[in-house]
Amino acid sequence: MKKSVLVVDLDGTLFSINTFHYFIKFLFQDSIKKRKLFFVLKLSFILLLRLLKVFTHAKMKYSILKMVSKTNIDFIEFVKLIEAKKNDISVLKDFFNIKILATGAPNLYANIIAKNEGFDVCLATNFPRTGFDQKFENIKEVKKNTVMNYLSGESIQEIDIFVTDHIDDLPLMKNAKRNILVAPNQETKSFLEQNKISFEVLK
Repeated sequence: MKKSVLVVDLDGTLFSINTFHYFIKFLFQDSIKKRKLFFVLKLSFILLLRLLKVFTHAKMKYSILKMVSKTNIDFIEFVKLIEAKKNDISVLKDFFNIKILATGAPNLYANIIAKNEGFDVCLATNFPRTGFDQKFENIKEVKKNTVMNYLSGESIQEIDIFVTDHIDDLPLMKNAKRNILVAPNQETKSFLEQNKISFEVLK
């Protein structure tokens, strides 16, 4: 019997916010409270390099995750703090054989969110131990390949329902029978219509 598959994006979809931006704020607040001044200075420097466009977004995220990997962070506390930002995705209440949370957010806290929300699998951004790679983030084509490779291992070739908010997920939309968009802007809707990608908007 064919297994039914639901794939849901995190930032702007399952949660109304960019969770990584909130995570950076959390790191600042937590470090100041614990008087980790060197951590605060280093984090500030990384963000300055991003602001000056010396760092790409990927390099900024890698640098922050590298810092985080060397210190104790209460990821459960962070997830609790952003709980109120969760959207009501009604299709999550339906039965699927496999529910996947697929996101560019770090797996450090995405795994906790996935477990809390009843997902079977979390496919998120892992910190690359082998060094920086511009394509280490689980986004766009990389995200599509991550999801489809996982499903291939389960002998599944297609997504039944994909829920997202962003055009960056176009590669995955092309592999879904049904696409549900959360609060899409007009530009996103027009682009999908022009490219004959079927979708519906979450009510």
